[in-house]
Amino acid sequence: MVQGTNLPPPNDSIQQINTAMSYFLWKGPIFIFTVPLVTLQQPKRKGGRAVTHVSAKCMTLFIQRMERQSQRTGTLTARWVEKWKLNGRSPNPPDTKRVPRKLEYLYHYNVETAYIPIRGTLESIKSYRRRLYECHLSSINATMGQNQMRIQKHWPDTDWNQVWENLRVAPIMEHVRNEWYQAIHDIIPTNVRLQSINVTPTDTCQRCKATDTLEHRLTNCGEAKLIWNHMKTAIATMLRTIPAPIANDWLLGPHFKIWPNKQNNAILWTLAHVVSYSLQHCSSVTLQDFLDFLFRSRWKLMTNMRVQDLIGNYLAVI
Repeated sequence: MVQGTNLPPPNDSIQQINTAMSYFLWKGPIFIFTVPLVTLQQPKRKGGRAVTHVSAKCMTLFIQRMERQSQRTGTLTARWVEKWKLNGRSPNPPDTKRVPRKLEYLYHYNVETAYIPIRGTLESIKSYRRRLYECHLSSINATMGQNQMRIQKHWPDTDWNQVWENLRVAPIMEHVRNEWYQAIHDIIPTNVRLQSINVTPTDTCQRCKATDTLEHRLTNCGEAKLIWNHMKTAIATMLRTIPAPIANDWLLGPHFKIWPNKQNNAILWTLAHVVSYSLQHCSSVTLQDFLDFLFRSRWKLMTNMRVQDLIGNYLAVI
């Protein structure tokens, strides 16, 4: 039987795979701070990046293969499933003594089918596989316990569900989304964060001697202040208001929902590009260079008709 090849591998093998995945995700620039892999494995709507969870993926493949094999007349799997009466769903909670433990693949199939969803009549295999995976991931999270994210502890009053939804739907390039994701999770090595682990002796900015937070770098240090004030004016024009209500924390926690959606998307696009450019050129950023970058990015965006339909003409004010 080949079913065992889809069962979750031993814990040490999973750890090796997770280590390789983490190395791949954070290679390139030296990341002193990272987002935990258990967070990255969560769905995007919950603040993750939908990185594959090895155990959940293996169990999903195992269930699907067992279902296919059991439906083929004459196969050994079909005969075993029939013998142990495993056709259909097991009762919830499952009877763990129903199948001998030494028949590992049948034992796991008996237990897991008590919790997995039933495939819809018109549901595609891809959609069903996704539901299976999400079901197993939720089960693992419930069993292991899911710790609150660091940023959620630091800013408990923020509507993080709306932040993750805005990050997910923003019409931006993936590399821009990833940079914004890092900024939202506050893993950029500012002096405040470096001093917290005793890497630097002070938490002040080397340029202006203010407290070196990420918000300071993006909104109040050198040319960054001019850039942010300019973009606040542009966003205020989109909203037909004055710049004062545009909060600095929109850059690092876009917890707003603005109607219509095209206006909301245009503001998200603008905020993401402010963060992305400032992080890449933090030591040599100028207002004119930023505007040149923004015009090029807007031109690339407008060549994509599908994306253009998501934003409309709101970016014309830039």
